Amino acid sequence: MAFISILTFVIGLSNNLVLVGGAHAIEGLAAAMVTIASLTIITDLTVQQNRGAGMGGFDLANLSGYGVGIMLGIFFSNIFSSDLGLSFLVISGIMGGAAIIVYFILREPPHITQRVRSLKQIYNSLTGDVVAILPIWFSLTILVGYYIFLPRLVKNAGVTDLSQSGGLLLLALLVLGSGAVLFGRLSDKIGRTKMVMIGALGELGFLILLPDLFNRLVVVPPKTPLLEAYNMVGPILLVGGFLFFLGSAIIPSILAYIGDKASHEFRGSAMGLYSLMLSGGIATGTVLAGIADDLGGVEAVFYSAAIIFSGLALTSGWLLYLNSKALAKASSTLQENTGKPI
Repeated sequence: MAFISILTFVIGLSNNLVLVGGAHAIEGLAAAMVTIASLTIITDLTVQQNRGAGMGGFDLANLSGYGVGIMLGIFFSNIFSSDLGLSFLVISGIMGGAAIIVYFILREPPHITQRVRSLKQIYNSLTGDVVAILPIWFSLTILVGYYIFLPRLVKNAGVTDLSQSGGLLLLALLVLGSGAVLFGRLSDKIGRTKMVMIGALGELGFLILLPDLFNRLVVVPPKTPLLEAYNMVGPILLVGGFLFFLGSAIIPSILAYIGDKASHEFRGSAMGLYSLMLSGGIATGTVLAGIADDLGGVEAVFYSAAIIFSGLALTSGWLLYLNSKALAKASSTLQENTGKPI
């Protein structure tokens, strides 16, 4: 957090593209430190019976932060329109203050320390279940890249003023975050993979509906009353919203699943793999969305996202099935050799 504060301050002082780009890149590494440490702390402080709710809380904070950041960006772009660098200086101060508060409040939870670490050890520590869940996780990170491309699609549709959508976007993110807490808690009750399956069906359905929903939304004039806007879009808005809400079940369930299955001494490494795939997936998704847009417009963007997501989700399902068969076979063999039920 201290690094983020310092680098944000540097960005606010300079208009040099190379300096700002370099500071932003290093800031990404600093953000990874915060994310990995946060997820590992949540994993250490929770048990299997409440880890889903903990990861749902992380997702709520994450999504709420995105929404608040967007609102602050809109606000600062108006307040500091003559010198946008001032907005980064303000954020730098906020982050610096937050770093001091966290330093005095946060306490290191008890955990197993592995003194000797190597890439080979980290790789070998990943259980088959953790590896099996990675394809669907990677597909989700690719979808994040697709969603980041959305403003470009909106501008291509002729909508240039996005300031009116800030409040609605914040509300949508808060609803999604609340869904993450709810579904995370449900994953504690009924199982991680069941919640991942429910969330995957919701996400896939939303991606299939999204081209039609998108084309209806972009033609709604700015400042249209909500009821009138709903009448223009139709019931597909409620259906799409419900499916998107179901999709919020995936992230907390997967994060809790990784925390459950990762070796105790390598929990941080497992969460680091999550962060690595997040960065790679966002970059990949943004590039693929741009290519799809050039080839076929809005429909190609979202249908290609649906194909990628469904393909990688099925891959995870197949790997989990193979792992369960192998585990059942090993259990049966051990039972035959010992004569005792496992």
